[in-house]
Amino acid sequence: MTYKKLIQTTELEKSYQEFLRLFRFLRVELEKEMPDYRFQGNIVENGMDYSYFQFTNDTLKKKGLKIAVTFVHRDFQFEVWLSGFNRKFQCRYYELLKDTKQPFFLTGDPNRSDYILRIPLDQTMDISDGGRVLSEIKEAALRLLGYMEGVEAT
Repeated sequence: MTYKKLIQTTELEKSYQEFLRLFRFLRVELEKEMPDYRFQGNIVENGMDYSYFQFTNDTLKKKGLKIAVTFVHRDFQFEVWLSGFNRKFQCRYYELLKDTKQPFFLTGDPNRSDYILRIPLDQTMDISDGGRVLSEIKEAALRLLGYMEGVEAT
């Protein structure tokens, strides 16, 4: 009943459609600006928990890693995540990074989260400014990518 009331009394549906247009724009533009990376699949809408799209390159793929551009709905915040292709890779890199100091947020449990490292973007950023959001996402992704170039798991 709550959902029905929200749909009938707010602009939730229209707002969500606008959000999806922004997210698609970000994916398309990032793919244009980062031609050396392979963008996988479409945008995944994870039950309004978070939405994401992912990409990788040969170096990350060999390591079993990928980047996810994520929007956490409850926090109304974009984040850029470094994730493993599966839990095995997540745990391997978590073990490698857990005792090191890095400028990113490290997961507390690689078996229960979908990221190894994450960079939350400015929560006060005006997301109607697609160009700024794109720039912030690209910069965060490049920071994670640069950091991981020198990290090798055995």
